[in-house]
Amino acid sequence: MIFRSPLALRRGGATAAQPAARRASGRAAPRRPAAIVAERASLGVGADALQIAPIINGCWQLAGGHGREVFEGVQDKLAAHARAGLTTFDTADIYGPSESILGEFQEAWTAQGNPPVQILTKYVPNIFQQRVTPAAVEAAVRRSLAALRTERLDLVQLHWWDYKIPGMVDAALALADLQSKGLIRGVGATNIDVPALQKLVDAGVPVVSNQVQFSLLDRRPLNGMLQYAQSKGIKLLAYGPVGGGLLSDKFVEEPKKGLLGGVKFSNVDLNTSSLKMYYGVVKRFGGQELWRRLLVTLRAVADKHSASVAAVALAWVMAQGGGGVVHPIVGVRGTQHIQDNAQALALALDAGDLAAIGAVLAEAAGPDGDIYSFERAG
Repeated sequence: MIFRSPLALRRGGATAAQPAARRASGRAAPRRPAAIVAERASLGVGADALQIAPIINGCWQLAGGHGREVFEGVQDKLAAHARAGLTTFDTADIYGPSESILGEFQEAWTAQGNPPVQILTKYVPNIFQQRVTPAAVEAAVRRSLAALRTERLDLVQLHWWDYKIPGMVDAALALADLQSKGLIRGVGATNIDVPALQKLVDAGVPVVSNQVQFSLLDRRPLNGMLQYAQSKGIKLLAYGPVGGGLLSDKFVEEPKKGLLGGVKFSNVDLNTSSLKMYYGVVKRFGGQELWRRLLVTLRAVADKHSASVAAVALAWVMAQGGGGVVHPIVGVRGTQHIQDNAQALALALDAGDLAAIGAVLAEAAGPDGDIYSFERAG
């Protein structure tokens, strides 16, 4: 997931949202979607490999800044995803109350006799204000253990704000040491580019995953990351696979002629943090006109398969690398995405579909470079 600056995160509105999450616990449960039957994916190798759902539930929205409705009936929303077979959740130690909400859910879920869900968290040290020592790493891991109400974390993904600040490899090795002590099941990375990921691997860190932005709008992982990850058996966990909702039926629109020539489209209400962030990617992709053309193409492919635009976008991401390498993360803002996820898992894009989509992508301007590059400069 893309992160805001450490200071902005400390000031975020997460604490104000906590009462809403608690008040929502008494709301009626939503209608149960049908269970999704799909092959599980493995993070790691051997008997201790973590088995996850092929599509992961993202909990960045629980950090705040995405509308208070995200917290309404949040426990019911989490349960709806788990009941549907989407049992893997992604969070971070800087996502406001997200870890605590998931810890509460896990406890209630297993108390009902259900097997535990998988919770992937992150270690995001504020390297600008603190020295990252093994003791600091362990303290952060123990805070996540307490918040998630567990004795071992399924996966801890390391994020490093600035490669010019030393300590990234040592922090990853400290996580690996905690793995050997049984506090962590797997070690991953997030927003780590190829040279940095190679440093971790060469140092002996058993990295099983790297979380990167990956979508039809942002294909930067194809510039070397996917190839390197495949060569090392590292899975890519793809956030933003539907561009915060910008790759969905909601925004499909044929162009209209402007009064002064050219084309025009309806205004996009960028009313959440994710929409603002991903619209910045749209601008680098080629602007509104190319984005809308992509949506019209996706709608035609979706109609052919009786699916949604979001399902096609997800299916494209999952097909990269030949399948089984990239696992998209879709936000749990509500339960409406469960059907899109089910369609995506059942959808096989054919050569004609890929050619039609590829014709639009060939005109894209960017984003350029390796993963998470312009964001670091900003």
